[in-house]
Amino acid sequence: MTGWTAWSLAALLTVGGVGTTHHAQAASTVSYTASSGFGSTQGGNGWHYQQKNGTTYSDLTYQSAANRWDAGGSYPWVSSNAQHPGNTADSVRTWIAPGSGTITIDGTVKKGSADGDGITATIMKDSTSLWTQTIQTTTEVQPADVTNIPVQQGTEIHFVVNRIGSISFDHTLWNPTIVFTPGAYVPDDHSLSILDFGAVANDNQPDDAAMAAAIQQAKTEGKDVYVPAGHFELSDILTVDGVTLKGENKAQSILTSTNPERGSIDLTGNSPAIRNLAHVYSSVAERDGKNQKNSISVKQATNFVVDHIDVQKASTAGIYVTDSIGGTITNNTVQYTQADGIHLTGDSSDITVQYNTVKQVGDDTIAVVSYGPSAKSSGDQGQTNNIRILNNDVGYDSNARGISVVGGRDVQIEGNHIERTQMAGIYIATETGDNNDYNTQPVDSITINNNTVDRTALKPGGGHADMLVYAGYTAINNVTFNDNTSSNATKYSAGVWGRSTPQIGTVTFNNTTIINPKDPNQVYNFLKGTVYWNGNQVYPTNN
Repeated sequence: MTGWTAWSLAALLTVGGVGTTHHAQAASTVSYTASSGFGSTQGGNGWHYQQKNGTTYSDLTYQSAANRWDAGGSYPWVSSNAQHPGNTADSVRTWIAPGSGTITIDGTVKKGSADGDGITATIMKDSTSLWTQTIQTTTEVQPADVTNIPVQQGTEIHFVVNRIGSISFDHTLWNPTIVFTPGAYVPDDHSLSILDFGAVANDNQPDDAAMAAAIQQAKTEGKDVYVPAGHFELSDILTVDGVTLKGENKAQSILTSTNPERGSIDLTGNSPAIRNLAHVYSSVAERDGKNQKNSISVKQATNFVVDHIDVQKASTAGIYVTDSIGGTITNNTVQYTQADGIHLTGDSSDITVQYNTVKQVGDDTIAVVSYGPSAKSSGDQGQTNNIRILNNDVGYDSNARGISVVGGRDVQIEGNHIERTQMAGIYIATETGDNNDYNTQPVDSITINNNTVDRTALKPGGGHADMLVYAGYTAINNVTFNDNTSSNATKYSAGVWGRSTPQIGTVTFNNTTIINPKDPNQVYNFLKGTVYWNGNQVYPTNN
């Protein structure tokens, strides 16, 4: 059993205090009744007990003697099957959706007494009113038009009782039931589903046209594009221009590219985003640097988002960013690429790369690269700058460096864990390739703080240190390492060296922790630049 059906059946077996109805197929439902789910814990059985003042909701306090929730012993209050408003705040019973699906609401409302000036009863979905009515008698009222309402995980349904004038005799009997049907095809109110444009899950047929049409229409309407749970195929490049492409989650919404030569999902324009899905190649081709073979390519975009994506295989890079300003790459998993896992280049700036996991990639796990004029480039492409690489977990048998800056400025590398790479764990460098086939820009103002480097530079004869600064083409200056840890170094924990011509300025190592070095008497090797170790200049030596 797979997908949301398995999830819903698991939920049916674990929800306490609610009635359940389920079948072997996709019609599984869960019933949440206010009275049977009532308890002394906020959120128990999906229910919360609150007051509403203006547009602000706040929790009430449980009173065990009265067996109800109230505002410090006063109005408003909520009991198992009734509510009473206060003079300054409404009484609210709230249910929060445990996942995507639809709900139907049942249960009548009536006054507990015919006296008084009445109340207003309202059902809200988040900030949208689904139904409202003034009630002034003890005649039962059935809320209308509250069936088959789409919800997402976290959607809030509020049952609100508000005074009209006086709160006298405003005791209101209301014991609602919510029947929740989990479902994969439930786009939220701000989304267009690719199913409505002709995509069909799990049919092994290309869904490119449907997805492109959904993206175009979403851009026109200012909406997102929703990919429900299921497998969908792409036979060519998919362009996401200025909209959000989002799935149910990265375990269930899966896009498979069947053409290894042209399978990239390209993000471009203002505020494009891709969230909560997996992108998989069914096969890979020769690595030749062509960006149409990436998994995700961000090109000339501003304020982009790549979040909670599972990247599995690519002939080139996993997540590639060029000529883009402002963006976040967060909570992603990248594996089995033939080039870098995450690659930032082309004068890109103001980007945060955080909480990603990168494993078993063919080159560097996370790389900042700034190219200059070379056999591949006729002009200056500018320095990639203002990059933050934070709290990532990378390496795990990747084929080159861990986190690298090869040309660039103003880069912060902090709080990362780098383990089992063939070359340096952290690599700050300038380079020129064989036969001058690429040259890189200078490096300036790099800070490397509180990282852990464990068992890196594993390649026999590779010559790298765990943390290496290397000038191979243009100058390097202002590189500072603070509070980093080197564990199980196969050669040196730290190194600074390079070719004779490029200049290395100041490189500083402060408070480096060395655990199980290969040689306790030689934990670093410095051959170039002005290098400080724990406040002392150790290269060139002063004696």
